[in-house]
Amino acid sequence: MTVTNGVATAPKNITDIKSDAELFDDFMASLDLDTSNLTDLESIDGEIRLNKYLWVVKQKESELSRCRTIATDSIRSTSDWLNEKETQIQNAIDWLTSQMKNYLITKDIKSLSLPNGTIGMRKQPEAIEVVDESSFISEASPDLLRHVPESYEPDLKAIKALIKETGEIPKGIELKAQDPKFYYKLNGSM
Repeated sequence: MTVTNGVATAPKNITDIKSDAELFDDFMASLDLDTSNLTDLESIDGEIRLNKYLWVVKQKESELSRCRTIATDSIRSTSDWLNEKETQIQNAIDWLTSQMKNYLITKDIKSLSLPNGTIGMRKQPEAIEVVDESSFISEASPDLLRHVPESYEPDLKAIKALIKETGEIPKGIELKAQDPKFYYKLNGSM
């Protein structure tokens, strides 16, 4: 930053930002005062000195504003970069896991242990779906219902337990088979 006729110009880059003392010295040098009769800062009239301090404060506030702008831009740029990298990396992971899943499916393999980890297809429990809630509620025993203030709704855990225990599927309920879920587990630490 340079001072010309008492006006500071913006720094060209962050390394051009000067300290308070350097700013003040530049300002003093720009005044074209005959300093031969001045021995130190204390000999300058108090109000003039305070006015100069205000000028330096103004310059520092401007500098702080520029630094905040630089930081905000840097944070935004870094965040955008990270989001792009996360997307690229997650897409690569998704593609690789789909390739491993397809291999297991085509070879009809449940799990496979490899030097870097284990891959496999984990069987998922059947999902319970209430297809006709009013029909189910009208014939369901109270232990298959869960009280929600002002209403009753099917208790899926209780229904699942009943089906598992008796094998009987209540009216208005369907069991839906779910596709096996692919998993992988890496060996060792990173």
